[in-house]
Amino acid sequence: MTIPSPDPFELVGTTIAGKYDVEEIVAQTALSVVYRATHRVWQRRVAIKAFTAPSLSEEAQQQLLASFVEEGRLLMDLSERCASICQARDVSSLTTHRGEWVPYTVLEWLDGECLEVLLRREHAEGRSPRSLRAVVELLNPIAEALGVAHDRGIVHRDVKPGNIFVLSSGAGEAPRTKLLDFGVAKVMRGAVAAPGAVVSQSFTPSYGAPEQFSAAYGTTGPWTDVYALGLIVVELLTGREALQGDVLSGLAAQSCDPHVRPTARTRGAVVTDDVEQVLERALAVSLEHRFGSARALWAALRQALAAERSEAGSEARPAAPAVGPSEALSQAEIHVEWDEPESSAAVDPPGGGDEGDRDSDMAPSQVDPPPSSDPAGISVGAIALGSTIPIALSRRRIDPLPPEIPKDST
Repeated sequence: MTIPSPDPFELVGTTIAGKYDVEEIVAQTALSVVYRATHRVWQRRVAIKAFTAPSLSEEAQQQLLASFVEEGRLLMDLSERCASICQARDVSSLTTHRGEWVPYTVLEWLDGECLEVLLRREHAEGRSPRSLRAVVELLNPIAEALGVAHDRGIVHRDVKPGNIFVLSSGAGEAPRTKLLDFGVAKVMRGAVAAPGAVVSQSFTPSYGAPEQFSAAYGTTGPWTDVYALGLIVVELLTGREALQGDVLSGLAAQSCDPHVRPTARTRGAVVTDDVEQVLERALAVSLEHRFGSARALWAALRQALAAERSEAGSEARPAAPAVGPSEALSQAEIHVEWDEPESSAAVDPPGGGDEGDRDSDMAPSQVDPPPSSDPAGISVGAIALGSTIPIALSRRRIDPLPPEIPKDST
């Protein structure tokens, strides 16, 4: 994304389609210009993305517009099914006062910045890389968005930090993200290629999968988005791009080298074996060895995170306090007493219980002891001291993971 320059389409200060008052340029690339505008009737901000189109005959323009509208309809359908995809509002074309034909899309206005800009600023500030849990929380909506698309056989093919938008959030609020640039931009990239040419760079090489660099590695598909998402996970864990450099051949070599994969460990991050194995599979050169969809990758990564946190909890767990001989109970007595349905509700398994209990260490005073029914007359206090403490410690709660990626039911 380049710094906005003088308005190439001279749309600032004009009204598009009689209802969109164009206010200013907010972003610009070689392919498009993004304007901020306000809907006259609803008084709501929108983003208008106007595309540079080649010189075409009127018939060719209509054919391109038909493809453009079809992709816009697809984007609208996806964005209605998943709130993590930037919402489409309108698709059309206009003619500038200089006679240029300009197709455009109208999108929801988002306050915030793209992940690419955020990462660049964090790097300049010397910020530490994110933890795995923070990475999962940040990218969970993106995995959900790709999952919805993949369920319908739709592939993004250009997943990168520049197409992930981080919404503004209040202090203490978890960041929310949305996926940008589905479909429509690909139509325009194809249109600006020379007639009959192969559009070989409809992706960003720094996040390119082997099959995007060469068809010898197979065809593109949902697994191509998996590869890009894996690279972004590595970047967030390490604080630098997984594929380094600006030369196309060098990036291709790194992406396609079967002996050195751009995983978290090879890029300097300390991760568990489970996490490394998930990333090795996400970044496999062979399509047969790679995850087939974003849902499959994300389920595996969440499972690796759960295992990592479980291991961390086990290592940090304190030993149970010593119990005097006169107060000790046998394991059999503890088992029988604690398995009473009425008493087992006092300590829920991980993930259960009220939200407010989540971080509780469950000291004996916080757990109601089970009533005594022992014929030998063992006191309630002895049961609380002898059984509640070790059981509470062995069932310390673990914060739940971010919500599961919902399987679309439509």
